[in-house]
Amino acid sequence: MVVIRQLYQRFNQLRGRRVFILPTRFGLLYGGFLLLILLAAINYSNSLGHILCFLLVSMGQLAIHYTYRNMAKVELVNAYADAAFLGQTIPFYLAFDNPTQHDCYQISISSKQSTSRSWNPLKNLTGYQYQDHKTLDRLTPQQHTQHCIAVTSTHRGQQALGQIRISTRFPIGLFNTWTYFNSDCIAIVYPKPEGSLPIPSPKAYGQQARGRPEKGVDDFSGFQAYRSGDAIHAIAWKTLPRDGILRTKQFSSTISGDLMLSWQDTAGLDDIENRLSQLCRWLIDAEKIGIDYGLDLPTLTIPPAQGHSHQQRCLTALALYEG
Repeated sequence: MVVIRQLYQRFNQLRGRRVFILPTRFGLLYGGFLLLILLAAINYSNSLGHILCFLLVSMGQLAIHYTYRNMAKVELVNAYADAAFLGQTIPFYLAFDNPTQHDCYQISISSKQSTSRSWNPLKNLTGYQYQDHKTLDRLTPQQHTQHCIAVTSTHRGQQALGQIRISTRFPIGLFNTWTYFNSDCIAIVYPKPEGSLPIPSPKAYGQQARGRPEKGVDDFSGFQAYRSGDAIHAIAWKTLPRDGILRTKQFSSTISGDLMLSWQDTAGLDDIENRLSQLCRWLIDAEKIGIDYGLDLPTLTIPPAQGHSHQQRCLTALALYEG
């Protein structure tokens, strides 16, 4: 039983790291051209034609060997991602290892987030549903190299990188070789920061009130580049003809206490995603202002604080919220 289990484990390892190779369109044309040369050489009993045909066939065999050799040992050793807002591209960082003694050239990286399949088996083999990202010009032998690919965010919450496909047609493009890696890398996608509701008024929250500058309506404090969701009446139309950049007027006032951003403050919005987007916008604005702010959701309450780590905690809570 132990021997059978070991053999089965080895079989699973080999099955999970299979390397595929098929001729490209140019390779099929090359094979047809060789067949024509061979038929002509046989028909006319031409020795030079036979020599040319066999020479080109040997070149094709070498192309199979070197195309396979160029990528067969490449391994994906690590993958991680940075968080992003909905609508932005997610940076996924992939670390590849080339354990061989030679360089690997022209390695193309693609990924698949969907599970759709085509009725055409050739499309499934060639990876039509994979999204192409970049081509690595060179992988240094016996070294780990890290590369970044950008995947478009499609939904709020957790978005998986999916299956990774690397392929190559090096050196002469007659054959396409590819293999797959299954990655459990997951990125956090925050809600899209937008909304037109004014930021709530801060209140004393478990500590003595303090005075800080806040975005308000009292004193003019400068301009800011226009962002989606800014109030129309705050747009500085007079500055537009100068350089063609749309700006909004910013005002400041003195506040006391901490800012508690509550789910109830967005009760006037129509659906969950709009409410989360509005809270996300307020979180970003509160961090820019420099005041202590907290988050009160139906399933979670985060006490007021500030700083990058606190902001990431609040944004993650919004990203993973399930109403």
